[in-house]
Amino acid sequence: MMKRIAGPVAIPTVDPVTATCAIVLFVSPDPDLRAVATRVLARQGYVVLTAAHAGHALLAGLMLDRIDILISEVAFDGMTGAALADRLRRNHAGLRSLFMADAGTVKRDGLLVRPFTGDDLLAELGALSPSATSPQTS
Repeated sequence: MMKRIAGPVAIPTVDPVTATCAIVLFVSPDPDLRAVATRVLARQGYVVLTAAHAGHALLAGLMLDRIDILISEVAFDGMTGAALADRLRRNHAGLRSLFMADAGTVKRDGLLVRPFTGDDLLAELGALSPSATSPQTS
């Protein structure tokens, strides 16, 4: 179940501060993609936060004590996904990132090219450092 806090950042009813699993911040202007990604990731045990654009993601980064993984568009209006990740790492030093790009973009590590499936998303997430992507941390 999702609820809204302080504007357009959707967070789960699980408290991200005390969560014992990896916390993912998923950033995309596409509300359908955010909803599907949330379902796919939550079924795998991740706590998922969503934001519609980089500004909302930065707000989430300031409001929360912990974000483990950023999944975002490779570029937004006025900011790249890499720049967003760098800014979030100021408060979340161990943050890992995965970026999404439109069809026709050259595939590389850490980049998920559309169209992609839930399995593709999980595979790319699994290719990141296991310590940051494991749904259950011990």
